[in-house]
Amino acid sequence: MLWYSDGMRLGFWRTSTQLIVEVPVIEGMPELGTQQKVTWKKGFVSGVETPTIGLFFSTSLISCLLLRRRQSK
Repeated sequence: MLWYSDGMRLGFWRTSTQLIVEVPVIEGMPELGTQQKVTWKKGFVSGVETPTIGLFFSTSLISCLLLRRRQSK
């Protein structure tokens, strides 16, 4: 659920995110143009590896448990 709450990013993990805000060139006069202000915010954002690794480990664990169960019979 962590991957879903982070926005289901189809990329690699990130340790920071960027926030882009449009700021007017001259304060109070946006008709003269705007520029983008980029602010970096620290924080973990999970990528597609999180559910993939979880699926791999859970499938491996279930397979091992099923093999042990068959061998004991």
